[in-house]
Amino acid sequence: MSQVPVIDSAPLFTSDSFSSPESLATTSQIHSAFSTWGICILTGTNSIPPSLTNSLRTALNKFFSLSPQKKEELHLRNGGWAWRGYMPWGGEGTKGSVDQKEGFYGGPELDSKDEHPLKDMPAHGKNQFPDEDVPEMRKVVLEYIEKVTELGLTISDAMSVGLGLEKGDVRRRVLEPKPIQLFRAFKYSGREGVESCGIGEHSDFGFLTILSQNTTGLQVFSPSAEWVDVPMIPDSFVVNVGDILDRLTSGLYISPLHRVLPPSPMSGRLSIPFFFDPAWTAKIQPFPLSTAASSPISDPATLKRWQQRSTFNSLQGVWGQYLGVKVQKVFPDLKLPEFSASSELPDCRSQESAWFDDGYGAALKTGVS
Repeated sequence: MSQVPVIDSAPLFTSDSFSSPESLATTSQIHSAFSTWGICILTGTNSIPPSLTNSLRTALNKFFSLSPQKKEELHLRNGGWAWRGYMPWGGEGTKGSVDQKEGFYGGPELDSKDEHPLKDMPAHGKNQFPDEDVPEMRKVVLEYIEKVTELGLTISDAMSVGLGLEKGDVRRRVLEPKPIQLFRAFKYSGREGVESCGIGEHSDFGFLTILSQNTTGLQVFSPSAEWVDVPMIPDSFVVNVGDILDRLTSGLYISPLHRVLPPSPMSGRLSIPFFFDPAWTAKIQPFPLSTAASSPISDPATLKRWQQRSTFNSLQGVWGQYLGVKVQKVFPDLKLPEFSASSELPDCRSQESAWFDDGYGAALKTGVS
């Protein structure tokens, strides 16, 4: 059975220009992994200290151990479409089946009093932290968001080089002035009589997903069309391509199907996916790749993948429009605020499945799938 690529990313943190033989070898490995599997495991990610990830896990386990009443006080619905807070067990589903997990949603802190250009926009706002019961959680989550964002930018620079672009070109095209940063944490546990997956098979909606996991359970659909376990390697990060990156690279990078196996009642799986997405104002246009790199767009397999897995029929507008449409599907009773180019929303195909790996954001039992 084939195995998910494991790549030592340490050279990316020791060469500013990525010009050393070691750095170029690493960028080539990432490019190859994204072009074949759509996923890889990165070790040697020096930007995120293991002590920080361990502290984060400790705080999250404390949070998930709180009483249901305590956690419900921070329910996602209380935060509106800032999309922050607690998601109860079974609050999300994939293709009609309950996902066996509970979760916590967060992001960079944006107080309602802050004068920020994206104030009141979907996925921006104030977090709901359990400050009284787990006071350390706020600090460690916000620090982790900062550090994992740095990792996302480094991976994006490596992609630029691998795609034959100038280092930093991907960053300039879709990640400036600041990428969208969506923090998630999911605690998996099975329930008697429920046989569904922890999360059913799906592809991710966005750009990159950077996942920290503490045990096995995640599987990816391999290039040889078989489900393969994603191993848990201490202090590593699982990184996979999302639907929009698949489209931006004209199908060269693959957004893979993946799932989490049904958990046991005593499952200790705690996954921490971070959704690293284009900037709100990023123009969604295919990257200017060479003719050879762009050729997969006419490949029947690529077109079939886009038809089956992608939420996008066409590329136009800015990323905030796509994300705004998604958030509105989660919160159908909320009126979408006016923002640039909102009068011509992009063509996003409706999906049965949830929108996220180990969890982008699903229907929250609102009747929207």
